Amino acid sequence: MANPLRIGIIGTSFVSDWICEAAQMSERCEISAVYSRDFSRGTAYAQKQCIGGCFDDEAAFFSSDQIDAVYVASPNVAHYRQTLDALSCGKHVLCEKPLALNAAQAGRMIAYAHEKGLILLEAIRPVHDPFLTALRENLHKVGRIRRATFEFCQYSSRYDRFLAGERPNVFESSLGNASLMDLAVYCLHTCVALFGVPKKLTAGASFLPNGTEAAGTMLLDYGEQQTTISYSKVTSSVHPSIVQGELGTLVFDTLNQPSYLRMLYRDGRTEELFTPVKNNMVHELNTFARIIANAESTAEYDEQSLCVLRLLDEARRQIGIDFGAGEAL
Repeated sequence: MANPLRIGIIGTSFVSDWICEAAQMSERCEISAVYSRDFSRGTAYAQKQCIGGCFDDEAAFFSSDQIDAVYVASPNVAHYRQTLDALSCGKHVLCEKPLALNAAQAGRMIAYAHEKGLILLEAIRPVHDPFLTALRENLHKVGRIRRATFEFCQYSSRYDRFLAGERPNVFESSLGNASLMDLAVYCLHTCVALFGVPKKLTAGASFLPNGTEAAGTMLLDYGEQQTTISYSKVTSSVHPSIVQGELGTLVFDTLNQPSYLRMLYRDGRTEELFTPVKNNMVHELNTFARIIANAESTAEYDEQSLCVLRLLDEARRQIGIDFGAGEAL
């Protein structure tokens, strides 16, 4: 690659593994450094992923001349502070979903990025995947939309550890974690991108004994069209997601990594509408690098992120999810 965007990543989890793989697929980006509070773990990770730089000091990491941008993949509660710190050091930021714990934090992050003349983008895969374009361009085939159902129920690989008495981070509410923030956010982003902001949102959820939200349901009222969102970190769904109209139904699977998009016509005909890639995080990396290279506006992405966080704020209010001090500005 000629003059690739050099990205430093925060964290050494499986999400960081995915972004490293995606960078190898990208023609625009490379992973040039990693930050971990545990230097030995960071060093081992850097060696495994063939990353040149390793840091255990945040300030040194953010100010390093080895990186042009930062990928924030830390616990949700850290997104706000780490993004502002990276921006203050002149680094562009690709921040994992959710962009922040609430809309007020996100608004401050976006405003500061604009003030610094830098790019801040939420890493929310369906928004950047060509799947969403294919879905939007084929909506007309179902005719008048009457019902949509978005499901993201995925039994967490760490739930067994929780049941055994451990406290893995993904089930620790003090870190800003909740099934709503980790899974339903994909569904809400897709709804807003396709249908806009609903007239009304109604939400309910169930909780684990430690107070972490485990699963929930939302009803989005669009007038003639009703949309239901179901999400869970403690069960897995066997149902696809659908957009159902008077002429037929669009059917697709997991919104973080969709593998198909199928049109089922009322007369029995079917049509395949989408071809996936192995790791769709490559799309958000390429979008991020392109926007930086071309000095493009992020206004559309900014508004989408803010709309979704306002909906998350309302859902949390109804459900009773409070992240406490982590939500302070």
